[in-house]
Amino acid sequence: MCGIAGVWRKRNPIDANDLSDVASMMQALVHRGPDDHDSWHNNRLALGHRRLTIIDPSPAAREPMLTSSGNGVLVYNGEVYNYRSLRETLQAQGVVFRTICDAEVVLEALHHWGPEKAVPLFDGMFSFAYFDARSSALWLARDRLGIKPMSVADTPERILFASEDKAILACDGFPRDIDSREITLRLAWQNRDSSYSLFDRIERLPPAGLWKITDGVIEKRRFWHVLDVLETARITGDASADAEHMATLEALLKDSVGLHCIADTSVATACSSGVDSGLITALAKRFRPQVHGYVVDPQLGHSEAEDAERTGRHVGVPLRRVQVDRNRFFELWPRVIWHLESDGWHASHVALLALAEQCRADGVKVLLTGEGADELFGGYPLQALSMKKWRSWSWPRRLVHSKRSLDRRFEQQRHAPYKVSAGSHSQMDRSMVLRALSPELNFLQTEIFDRLEPVTPPADRAFLGSCLYDLYSHLQDILHRHDRLSMAASVELRVPFLENRLIDFAIHLPRRQKYRGKTGKWLLRKVAEKHIPRQNVHARKIGFEMSSQFSAGTETLLRGGFLRDALKWPAANLEDMVQLARREQPSRLRLVGMELFLRLHAGGETPSTLTEALHAAARDRS
Repeated sequence: MCGIAGVWRKRNPIDANDLSDVASMMQALVHRGPDDHDSWHNNRLALGHRRLTIIDPSPAAREPMLTSSGNGVLVYNGEVYNYRSLRETLQAQGVVFRTICDAEVVLEALHHWGPEKAVPLFDGMFSFAYFDARSSALWLARDRLGIKPMSVADTPERILFASEDKAILACDGFPRDIDSREITLRLAWQNRDSSYSLFDRIERLPPAGLWKITDGVIEKRRFWHVLDVLETARITGDASADAEHMATLEALLKDSVGLHCIADTSVATACSSGVDSGLITALAKRFRPQVHGYVVDPQLGHSEAEDAERTGRHVGVPLRRVQVDRNRFFELWPRVIWHLESDGWHASHVALLALAEQCRADGVKVLLTGEGADELFGGYPLQALSMKKWRSWSWPRRLVHSKRSLDRRFEQQRHAPYKVSAGSHSQMDRSMVLRALSPELNFLQTEIFDRLEPVTPPADRAFLGSCLYDLYSHLQDILHRHDRLSMAASVELRVPFLENRLIDFAIHLPRRQKYRGKTGKWLLRKVAEKHIPRQNVHARKIGFEMSSQFSAGTETLLRGGFLRDALKWPAANLEDMVQLARREQPSRLRLVGMELFLRLHAGGETPSTLTEALHAAARDRS
């Protein structure tokens, strides 16, 4: 896991200012790679790399890394877990390796096979910049679900790219203008963080982005999308017994966790009281007998620490509690916003940073988590509620409606097919959403639903479509959060559920394997019953709860004026917004989080001064 940065000159050669900018970019990314750094340039391109040593800590694995001929250059962030098998294939084709690291395998695969053939073979989480001197082409890429980030700024003379926006902002003279439309979209609960920046003139590679840059032209492609690989015949034709599916899933999970445990450093797990992280913890014990886990222990409201420790005792993995009180919350919240480069819409963001910092203090560099399971295996209640929208087409309910009536309703409802679909009450509401919010996300809902046309009944189709849509909506915000906040503490966070074969297996499961008997993640729970306590397997899903008491009173910061001015709130309604934030924790976290973001980036305040402001606001309220 690392930080990457670069400058591509469209016309004039690389000069001293470009090299200075790359140095500034690397300094802005020091938290992503505190162990080592280096740079490289030619007359067109300058590259920088910050290194967090995970696999092969030797100096030979330093980046930027060049092929032996010097015609290929790579800076790379992440892990490709199947690098050993790829290495064997390349060696059989005559490629000679100088290191034992995965970065060299990625470099040689790109150079030997070409990016368009090589990248789809990579099983892992990654973003990289690869320069092929033979064709004078620069390639930027991101893994298929966007676990690792890449930001890009296309300016008149240069193309700047880096692991985080803040590195591009560190370039001399680059404007810090904030996009007010992006503020509005986030406040409207559109999932934007993974692929869209709050800063004007900065964009982010989308998941599976594979961009080719020649001269001053960016050719934007994608190498994978669920719509491209989904085979509905595998869903409708599935006749496998439950036991067969259970055996397949368990084998895939064991293989994936084994791959994710590969590291030349210590590995730990984040273990909550739930199914997903508990199962990952149990399986990690097989590959890392000395593994330990972490659980966040909030000092206000509900804590799941005791329930998580039940799993730990059952599988023989000791858990370390990470306590978060209100003082710690106020200390970390502004830093969370700084690293997220967004508003930090959930209180658990602070808990994740606290956990990552404890890992780093304990010398842990790699942390396994259970993210991705709810999206792939149907664990969210809203996915099940999507089925209810389509009950009129199920037997025997469809008998009480005319075919004409059902056809008319179907055509209207397919444009807002899921419970999470915004503006689903009327065609006019939906049209307003499509016009004003995120068309690339909102039209995708219908595309996925239509792609699943062979699946019957429509309720099953809606459930599966909702799961697939979540991969590009809710999961994207989660992955962005996990990368930014783990790397803020120089910790690599790995997600074993998002392994290529597991993704393929899960997206082709029929509804009955995901949701059965009013139970979500049905198949995954059946596998988990073999490994963790049944009490935890079948407990009600509670998510990552953090009491509203942590942020209570902070809504008065909205009177400070930054968000008010950005969104042009009428002065007469400012107090209405403050009261809204006081009543509703989600609104408070969104609005105050965006206020903190603006004070950091538009007002020039520091995280420490904002911590003081949060304390003062809470005192004033009490």
